[in-house]
Amino acid sequence: MSDALRRRYPLIFFGLFYLILTNLTFRDFGETFDESGVYTRGIVLNHYLIHDDFIGFLHKSSPDDGAVVYDHFYSLMLSYLNPSSDLDNYHWLNMVFALLAFIALFELLLSQTQKPLLALLGPLFLLLTPRFSGDIPANPKDMPFAVFYLLTLCAVYLFYQKPQTNPYLKILVLGLLFGVTQSCRLLGLTLYPVYILFDLHFFYHKNKPVLSQWKNHLMETACVLTLVFMISSFIMILTWPYLGANYFNHFTDLLGISKNFAWNNNVLFMGKEIPSTQLPWTYLPVWFLVTTPLFILFFLVTSFIFVKNKMANPLYILMGIAVTVNLAFNLILRPVIYDGLRHFLFLLPILTVIAALSAAEWFQQNKPGHVFKIIMGLFLLNGLTVTFQLIQLHPYEYIYFNELTGGLRGSQGKFDNDYWGASFKEAVDWLEKNETTDPHRSYKINGSGNPYQIFYYFTPNMKWVDNPKDADYYISYTRDDKQLLADPSKIIHVVEREGVPLNYIFKLK
Repeated sequence: MSDALRRRYPLIFFGLFYLILTNLTFRDFGETFDESGVYTRGIVLNHYLIHDDFIGFLHKSSPDDGAVVYDHFYSLMLSYLNPSSDLDNYHWLNMVFALLAFIALFELLLSQTQKPLLALLGPLFLLLTPRFSGDIPANPKDMPFAVFYLLTLCAVYLFYQKPQTNPYLKILVLGLLFGVTQSCRLLGLTLYPVYILFDLHFFYHKNKPVLSQWKNHLMETACVLTLVFMISSFIMILTWPYLGANYFNHFTDLLGISKNFAWNNNVLFMGKEIPSTQLPWTYLPVWFLVTTPLFILFFLVTSFIFVKNKMANPLYILMGIAVTVNLAFNLILRPVIYDGLRHFLFLLPILTVIAALSAAEWFQQNKPGHVFKIIMGLFLLNGLTVTFQLIQLHPYEYIYFNELTGGLRGSQGKFDNDYWGASFKEAVDWLEKNETTDPHRSYKINGSGNPYQIFYYFTPNMKWVDNPKDADYYISYTRDDKQLLADPSKIIHVVEREGVPLNYIFKLK
């Protein structure tokens, strides 16, 4: 048996554990607010490719949040793999696809530490990052982008580690990965400044070049990225009909709409309802601070101490540049963001790489002593605490808050929790078992979320009605306090976690 395979035994066992966990839990997750629309547009794109019919992709006069603004390459792939469009199957496929991120983290850490057990810290840290792992099953927008972004960074790192690679192969692979990443979200364009800064840092660090060397290297880098951009643009044209119709004009339109995305609702932040267009610059940092497990925050902060030869460490520098560029992008352009970390979910695997690298180097540098044992004990204790909270919150792991807020209970009234309404599934299941039990009677139901994410779970004797006045039951999640639209004296059940209400069921008649 090869040494390469033996070195990956920890990854193989982790992968088996993850797949077992996937098969045990994939049916537990409810549909999120606009999840079905993503899958539907994948089916529509499939129809366009088969019949060469744009069916609504091109007739729009301006971009909107639908078939135009987003490419649907990922959901197109899902439509091929799930022809029945069964929601549980979509969730299973999402979870299996995310395994690529865990594999990538292991390989990155293995290349850096050369120790398989230390490399396992990468996937373990990511699995214990609830704001990422909790988004995997039912977030087909931001999760795939996070995975593709990480895979592209892995390719950049790999080609740096192997400079003898055929340059044409490098350009082709990077072009394909840049293309699918940009297609998921135009924020993937930040990969270009990340690549440039990473390349220039190590060109200077290794060579201490003179002016003529700089000119030659800059010309070479410009040629590489130009070819990468051409290939990536071709990928976008193939999978994005709106761009394919008029690439240059529509690409400019999309850049504008991405910066000034039209979503102007109030966002609960630090106990205040604030318009999404007026959120302070602290919004993202605070959300990272209160939703990241403390042990990961600790190793992130101490990475400045624990990681040796930081400026010469390619993995540390690449991931650090990726985080810095994207946070700077947010601060400078101030795009509309909401739903906590959702739009910057892709930074969590990158931050996890830094934290796991920091922890791995700390393990390697320290011999067991009193300080080592104290830090190790706190690390394990917090890891176990996070694991327990994941079990308690299931299947709503994405509403996790750390101890800085007092957990989910302490965050109540300060931050949004089940902003996507994944708890509607559990509410409808409760109704089926406890209220709508007569198969010969028709029960009329209304709710505050996306109707589809509610009536998808209806039994044959349940009927959706558009007006709450006509309904026998009203189901409401807590976003925007929509539960206040009904008489609180008519509450018959509350879906909750850690004592925090996520969804209310009202019996109106």
